[in-house]
Amino acid sequence: MLPIKNNLSKLIRFKNSEESRLGYLRLDKNENIVPFPATLMKKLQKAVTADFVSAYPEVDALYKKLAKYAGCSPDNIYLSSGSDGVIKAVFEVFVELGDKVLILSPSYAMFYVYAKMFMADLKEIFYDNDLVVSVDKISESIRSVKPKLVCIANPNSPTGTVLEPADLEKIIEEAAQINAIVLIDEAYYLFYPKSCERLISRIPNLVITRTFSKAFGLASARLGYGVGHKEMIDCLQKVRPMYETNAYALKFGEILLDHVPLIKKNLKVLQAGKKYLEEQLAAMKLPFFKSYANFVLIDMGTKGRALRAAEFLKSKKILAKTGFDFLPLQRCIRVNIGPKRQMAVLLKALKQFLAQKIIAAENEMVSV
Repeated sequence: MLPIKNNLSKLIRFKNSEESRLGYLRLDKNENIVPFPATLMKKLQKAVTADFVSAYPEVDALYKKLAKYAGCSPDNIYLSSGSDGVIKAVFEVFVELGDKVLILSPSYAMFYVYAKMFMADLKEIFYDNDLVVSVDKISESIRSVKPKLVCIANPNSPTGTVLEPADLEKIIEEAAQINAIVLIDEAYYLFYPKSCERLISRIPNLVITRTFSKAFGLASARLGYGVGHKEMIDCLQKVRPMYETNAYALKFGEILLDHVPLIKKNLKVLQAGKKYLEEQLAAMKLPFFKSYANFVLIDMGTKGRALRAAEFLKSKKILAKTGFDFLPLQRCIRVNIGPKRQMAVLLKALKQFLAQKIIAAENEMVSV
C-alpha cells in the first residue's frame, strides 16, 4: 500500500463521467449554451497556428487586458486554470494544519475538497429550509470561531442565493478585524453584476475569484482569475505554477475580452430565456427557488420524483442536475438557463413527464 498522507487517504473524489455530454441539451453543469457566432469561432481558430502550438504560454497580454476590463492594475490580478485554481492557491498560501475555515453550506464542492486537502478544521453555517442565512449569524460565527479563512460564493451554488454588497462588506470588515482572509467566489459575475471589488484597494485580506466558464462561455479552456490587493496577489504568486494556465485559455480569453459587447448581448438572451422559463413554470404550478445565477432549481415534490424527472429528461436528450444531499434541494432538479427556444424544449419534456404521472394516477384509480 502506498504511503499516502492520512488526510488524503480519507478524501473521496469521484471520477468525471465517462459518458459524452455532446449531442445533448446540456442543462446540468451551469454552462453558457449560447453558441459563439461563426465570425468569433473563426478568430479563435485562426489564433491556433503551428508556431502558437509549439510555444510555451505567454501571459502578459491577458494580464493587461483583464486589468483594464476589471478596472484595476495587472498587479491586482492572479491568473489561473479556472477559478478553483485561485481558490486552491488561497488555501495553499494561508491555511495550515488545524486552521479553521468557515463556509456557508451547501456551497461550491471544491471548498470542501481543499479544506480536507490542506487539513483545515471546516466550520459550516447552514442555510435554512428557505435557503436563507442571516448576516448576523455569519458575523457571530466569525467572532466565535475566529477562522483563518472565510469562503463565500456570491451567488452561491447550488442554492442560487446572494448576499447584498452592504452585507458582504459588513462580513469582510468583521473578518478583517481578526486578520482572517475572505474569499468571495464570483463565478456567476455578470449574471449578478454586484461586486465587492472596490474594497480590494483598502482591505488586503480580501480576494475575489471569477471564471471565464460561465458568462464568457469558455468552460472547455479552464480559465479563471483572482482580484485582490497587491499584497494579496504577491502572496498568491508564491505558489503560482510555472505557467498560470495553457496557451489556448490565455489566447481565447484575450479574444473574448475584445468582444465584451457580444458577451453582454448573449447574457440578455439568457436572461430572457430565464424569464420565460420561470413564467412557464409558474403557469404549470411547478415551484422553483429564486436564483441570481444562471440556473433554476425546480421543486419536483419528492427526491424520487426529481430523480425520475432527470432520467426522463435524459431519455429526451436533455441533461439536468439532481441528487443533492441538502434537504430542501433533494426534491429539485437544477437546470441552467438557455435561449427561449431551448427552454421551450425543456418545458415540453417536463410537461410530458408530468402527464405521465397524471396518467399513472388515473390508471391506479381505475384499477381500484
